[in-house]
This record gives sequence, C-alpha cells and structure tokens, in this order.
Amino acid sequence: MSKPLFVLLLGRILTNFSDSFYKIATIWYVKNTTDSSLLIGITSAIAILPITIQFLYGPIIDRFSKRRILFFASIGQGLFISIISILYYAESLWLPVLFLLMFLSLTFSEATYPTENALIERLASRDKLAKVNSIFAFSYQTLDIICDAISGILIAFVGLGVIYISNSVLLIFTGMLFLFYLKVPASKRESEATTNHFFKQYKKDFADGFRVVKRQKTLLSILFGVIGINVLATMGLAMLPVISNTSVKYGFWLTSMSIGSIVGTILSSRLEKMPLNRVLPLTSLISGTSWLLAMVTVNQFIVPYIFFGLAWLGIGIMGIYIQTLIQVNLPEEYLGTGFTFLSSLLGSLSPIGFFLGGLLGQLTSSYLVLYLACLGYFGFAVYFWVHPKLSRLENELSSRFEESI
Repeated sequence: MSKPLFVLLLGRILTNFSDSFYKIATIWYVKNTTDSSLLIGITSAIAILPITIQFLYGPIIDRFSKRRILFFASIGQGLFISIISILYYAESLWLPVLFLLMFLSLTFSEATYPTENALIERLASRDKLAKVNSIFAFSYQTLDIICDAISGILIAFVGLGVIYISNSVLLIFTGMLFLFYLKVPASKRESEATTNHFFKQYKKDFADGFRVVKRQKTLLSILFGVIGINVLATMGLAMLPVISNTSVKYGFWLTSMSIGSIVGTILSSRLEKMPLNRVLPLTSLISGTSWLLAMVTVNQFIVPYIFFGLAWLGIGIMGIYIQTLIQVNLPEEYLGTGFTFLSSLLGSLSPIGFFLGGLLGQLTSSYLVLYLACLGYFGFAVYFWVHPKLSRLENELSSRFEESI
C-alpha cells in the first residue's frame, strides 16, 4: 500500500473510532436522561440527517484540495465535540443543544467520506479498487468491533464526559495528520484555472455533476432498491437501545453488527467475479433471513447476536459493492460530486426511518418494528429478480455498466 493510501487509511480509522464512541455515548445519554423510545429514535435520526445534505459538498470536493477539506472537516468536528464536553461537565447539556451540536459535528464528518472515496479511486488502479475498499472497510470495521464491544464498559467506568473529551482531542489530531502527512497530487479540476466567481463556478459544477449522475441509469436502479432497505433497517436499528437493558447489552448488538460487516467485507473481494444479478439479491436474502431469525431467538442467550451478525455479513458485502460500483462507473473528475449526490440519495429517507422506528416503537412494540425491518431485504431480492434490466445484469464488479448493458 502506498504512503498516501496508508495515511488516508489511518485517518479514516481514527475518525471512525471517534464517531463510534461519541454516537454511542450520545444515544446512551438520551436513553438514561429520558428513557423514551421516540427521543432515542429522534437522536438516531439526527445522527444520520447530515448525509441528506452531503450532495452540497460535491462541487467543492472536486474543485478544491482534498487534503485541506479533510483537515477542516476533522478540526470542525473536534471543536463541536469539545463544546459538548464543556456543557456536559457544566451540567448544562440541554437536549435541543446536544442535538444541534451533534448535527453540526456530523455535518463536518460527512464531508470526509466522499472526499476519501474520491482519493481512493485516484490512488488505486481499477482492478484493485474492490480489494482496497475491502482493506479500508476491514481495518476500520475491526476497530468498530473493539469500540462496540467496550463502549458499554467504558461508558459505565469512565463516564460520558471522558469519552467526549478524548474524542474531541482525537479528531483534532486527525486533522493535523491529514494536513501535514497526506500528500496527493492535485487532480485535473483542482489545478484547472477558472475566471468564474466561487458561487457561479459552484453552480456550474453542481449542474454538470448532476447530469453525470443522472445518466447512470443502471446504478440508480440499484440504489433505489437499496433505499428501501435503508428505511426499514434504520427503523429496526432505532430499537436496539430500547430492547437493551444495559449499555453492555447494547454493545453486544453493535459488536455483532461489526463482526458481520467485517466478514462481509473480506468475502466481498472474493465474490467480485460473480455476476451482480446473483450476488446482490442472494446477499440481501441471507441478510433478511438472518435478521428474522435473530428476532425469533431474541431470548436465547448468544444465539440472536450470532444471527444478527450473519445479517450484517450480507450487508457488509453489499456496502463494498455499492461503493465500488460508484467508483467504477463515475468519471474521475466528477467522483466527489457523484459520491455526495448518491450518498445523499441513499441516506435521504434514513432519518425518516429512525424517526418512524421510534414512533412505532412508542405506539406499538419495539420488537414489532424489529420484525418489520427484515422485510426490506426480502423486498430488495424480489426487486432485483423482477426488474427487467437488473435481472439480466451479469457484469462483474469491476466492469462499467455501459460496457455491456
């Protein structure tokens, strides 16, 4: 692995480490403060809401220095978490203020993901993209397992305040790492001279990027199906803190998700030669069945965690596939814009899913919501099989759709 890729990977790991801890800490703070399914669902919705405006970053990512974007994103995120820490210790952490600061922090965080994905495409050859994506996902998801496994213990023993402070310091350190050690050549559009004012150029780049994304008919057809999965899955995820009697048990659910995802990312690079019309619906079907079995066996000691991990194995595979398909099919000069548009599209209804999950859990039963969540995976498999174009999609992962469709 080249030095720029290694620095990028290290920064991604550190950012992911921080994100995992302070999100879990915030959700647990809301649970302990309110014990409300609705407010827990709202907290999760706010945590994912910034992804819906990610498309606004696209033209900036394609036009400006990606190293500086990563620096400012990490520093900004760290500063907002610092404010949360101060308010927590001052016993002035009012929930609406917490929600606002969390939203602003994660708004900065969301700029890092498409920026890093655009850099990966530039720093790795196309035939190595799936492998590099798997390495990145494997590395920070391994850390996710550690974070999720010990998050409940840390919350219980060191307290939320220490978690907030340590993560703010870590994020600021990550920003410095990007600024001083991430050396990447400027892209064609970064070095391209322009006489337009910022907003005029931004508007032009935004429109050009939108047209590029709009032409990706096959890719968009797949992503529309994934949106359906996201809505129902987020409804179920909003209920995990509710059915957990302790922070440790909540950590178990998160750990099983992480282990399943990491196994999925390992398997994804070994499946890349299989046709997409076999891999994607099959993995979705496995995820839906395993999720259902996890709920059926929810009181059977470690059995539900095993099944829930298997559900996320399929989700891990699908995640790597979607990321790689975007990198392969979008032109390099529009990768930043494309990633942000498509990420916003994928996450557009997830906040609604978290909110609806919390609302339905409050009005009915948290377990009913968790049963409903698996329907999205069954629906995606059926959607792929009956869609006239997707059912014939025999492409391998690394080939462009336009080359054979």
